[in-house]
Amino acid sequence: MLTPAELAHRCAQETERFFQGQGYDPQYCFELFRRAIMEHDQAGWEAIHSQYQSLVAGWVAQHRSFGTSGEEAQYFVNRAFEKFWAALTPEKFGRFLDLGSLLRYLKLCVHSVIVDHNRALDQADLYALAEESAVETKSPGPTVEDWAWDRAYRLRFWDWINARLHDEKERRVVYGSFVLALKPRELYDQFRNTFADVEEVYRVKQNVLTRLRRDPELQKLLDGHD
Repeated sequence: MLTPAELAHRCAQETERFFQGQGYDPQYCFELFRRAIMEHDQAGWEAIHSQYQSLVAGWVAQHRSFGTSGEEAQYFVNRAFEKFWAALTPEKFGRFLDLGSLLRYLKLCVHSVIVDHNRALDQADLYALAEESAVETKSPGPTVEDWAWDRAYRLRFWDWINARLHDEKERRVVYGSFVLALKPRELYDQFRNTFADVEEVYRVKQNVLTRLRRDPELQKLLDGHD
């Protein structure tokens, strides 16, 4: 049986053969994943990270939403591996029959961490500041008056947003994204008669957020001014 170091070396050799367009044997890389997951082999995990971080970084750079994330590629490389490691338990490993299926799942983790990050940023742009402005500073806990003010503030906030949406597409995107917490793909699946494709959902969402960020009245509202 190959040692972890020998296995990692053979995996690197076979990967290089693949990228050179030569015949290659994926069994060594697959075994590296198997040991890391099934045997909780820390050396195996480290070898996988070293072997595939460049590939994952390439997937991050190619992702359509990376450019608007405000983060470095390495941030998402680390988050993707973390998500992959947390999700791939020994019980789930049997679902992956070859190296290709494992790498496709790793690529899906890249997509997931970038989309989740950007969605969190979008939500913060619209109402995280409103949450912060409602923090009680004079008593250790919220009073009935605090709760009533906060509810009225939220209603006013969403009324303001709704008044600035141009059409049904924008209303569905905003409501679906920030009230129902739906992803663009899920929104498209729900409203296929409204949107031509999932790219249109992304485009409408980005246009709305860009327009609202430029509206000086938004900051006044979040600051609690009339």
